[in-house]
Amino acid sequence: MVTIPRPIDPREIRRIRKELGITQEELARKAGVTQAYVAKLEAGKVDPRLSTFNRILQALLECKRAQLKARDVMSSPVISVKPYERVENVIKLMNEHNISQIPVIAGNKVVGSITERTLVRQSLEYEDIYDRKVMEVMEEPFPIVNGDEDLEVVKYLLEERPAVLVQDRAGKLVGIITRVDIFRIGKTRE
Repeated sequence: MVTIPRPIDPREIRRIRKELGITQEELARKAGVTQAYVAKLEAGKVDPRLSTFNRILQALLECKRAQLKARDVMSSPVISVKPYERVENVIKLMNEHNISQIPVIAGNKVVGSITERTLVRQSLEYEDIYDRKVMEVMEEPFPIVNGDEDLEVVKYLLEERPAVLVQDRAGKLVGIITRVDIFRIGKTRE
């Protein structure tokens, strides 16, 4: 059975635009029309030509695509360690995978984190840092977000923490985002 999509009423443009968090002026610029035209369209005071309406819809679609989510930038799979492992293994994993932070996971639960900074600080306290257990030197866990969390929220979290973990809707850990991932995205979008 073929289903025909319900046509969009021009007055729905306002709701869609607001959900995307863009102004009439931004939409007008992206669609190649005036802000006054967008205002009239949203108020139902103008019946747009099909080509103009399609340009506006295309601009909205591009804005939607531009709103990146956590799942769009995460690295996967997540390299992790267990609390009872030796720190020597953490250092080996960091070197092998060229990473500077690792979550600590017990069962299915994130219980801590280890970063290069943690290791440097702890090496001042413990001469035998390599032989220590992860649970002895780990810090608090990285923040966790859902895969469909806005990238702006992730950026905010990364201001204070070196990494953010990403889980799917079932609560399974599926990715990690670090500060360098944010810079990679800016480079690929140019």
